Amino acid sequence: MRSDDESADVVAACPLLTVEEAARPMRIGRSKAYALAREYLDSGGTSGLSVIVFGPGCFRVPRWALMELITTGRVVRLCDAPTPHEDASLRG
Repeated sequence: MRSDDESADVVAACPLLTVEEAARPMRIGRSKAYALAREYLDSGGTSGLSVIVFGPGCFRVPRWALMELITTGRVVRLCDAPTPHEDASLRG
């Protein structure tokens, strides 16, 4: 079993974080972090916490996107998927 220091070293070196790991430097709770991740997905990447989805319930936050959000307040849109507004106009 890893010590807390060893776990912190692994997290510091990893380019992808879990939603819970991403919540810590933002000083928010787990529930709020997951709500922001869901907001990101629902908004088409225009607001919330930038996440990559690897399957149902498996979200990862790119470290560089988290740092961009924390330092500038900008949400990084990780792909060119249509936003809900754009998607509705395409169906229209």
